[in-house]
Amino acid sequence: MLVLDADAQTVSVAGVEQESVARSNARWYFGGLAASLLGNSAMSLVAGVWVKALTGSSSQAGLVSACIYAGTMGAPLAGLVADRVPRKRLLLWLNLLSAVTIAALLLISSAADVWIMFAVMSAYGIEATLMDPAEDALFAQMFSTEFRRRINGYRLTIQETGRLAAPLLGAGLFVVIGGGAVAALDAATFVVAAFVITRLRVDESPPPTTSERLGPALLAGVRHILGTPSIRVVAIAATAVMALSGVGVAAQYSLVHGVGQHPAFLGVLSALLGAGSIIASVSASRVIDRLGERWLAVIGLINFAVGCLLRANRSLPAALVGTFVLGFALPYVFLATLNVAQRLTSNDLQGRVSAALIFALFGPQALTQTIGSVLIAHATYIDIYIGSAAASLGIAGWLARQGSATTRPR
Repeated sequence: MLVLDADAQTVSVAGVEQESVARSNARWYFGGLAASLLGNSAMSLVAGVWVKALTGSSSQAGLVSACIYAGTMGAPLAGLVADRVPRKRLLLWLNLLSAVTIAALLLISSAADVWIMFAVMSAYGIEATLMDPAEDALFAQMFSTEFRRRINGYRLTIQETGRLAAPLLGAGLFVVIGGGAVAALDAATFVVAAFVITRLRVDESPPPTTSERLGPALLAGVRHILGTPSIRVVAIAATAVMALSGVGVAAQYSLVHGVGQHPAFLGVLSALLGAGSIIASVSASRVIDRLGERWLAVIGLINFAVGCLLRANRSLPAALVGTFVLGFALPYVFLATLNVAQRLTSNDLQGRVSAALIFALFGPQALTQTIGSVLIAHATYIDIYIGSAAASLGIAGWLARQGSATTRPR
């Protein structure tokens, strides 16, 4: 009995220590996440506004976002890298490298230096693509399943709140001090994130060795998506509407001008998008419980169409309401895709399916945003928004008719 009691006491002490480590990791992780979101969200908005202010060109401003998304084309390889090297060390060096990369924006002083912005944002996108799967994997490794479920809600709240507040801060700093201040802020947040990583207590096992060939390993997720009708139809609709959203990026700079506002007013529109996204994130699970993932995506597509039509109204109040409605669209579609994929995918394929979806949803953004930058030079923002609304309604109608290919949640 004494031996059994001693063993039980040892297990109890070990459990308390593990929970203490998990809570400490969570506090450090959320601090680093908040800092990263503050800098990244502010910089993502200000980069385009900065180019618009220097050149007066909505087309060139739209290309900035295309440069960022170009790195997403390497998402499948990034997932493989995250599984082959120590993740904590990878994230540490990537954050330090990103700080140096963003600091290069301090060299911009005139329109002749805009090429620096394009080069930096391209590198920025590659670094972010490498970070995402490594961070997700490290997050899952740090916390037990039960603890992870409890703190995922806080994680999402911080992410959406950061996207809501940071653009306003970035736009304000740009107007008062200039783009260099936002670049310095973003570089500093990367240094903070690197420090946070050194404080995380994680016992990383050596990367696995495998003889699996590269081609089949990368394509396993794609094969599963295409071979599962319930995932396939929602993923196709999500990919299409994400492409549409990319075409409209450059149009928003002309939209701000069309309603008589300064380019920095995009900070207000980004905040409204963030507000809609927060509500969408909270309400999505209830819609799925009642209607299923496919109908959540359909509702998101309809929101996208309504938001675009309101933005095409030449009215500031309509643009504000339309932007808020658009805040629901992509989160609904994305969460529908993510949930149906997770529900119908075995554990050994979750990572590759996730990488394939990231590639499909965000990889084409560089191309579609480039197309949008060309279109805005030859068409009005009203034409682009009306065309996007019509296309979104067509996709929604197609998806709504795919009932025989999909299932309700178990």
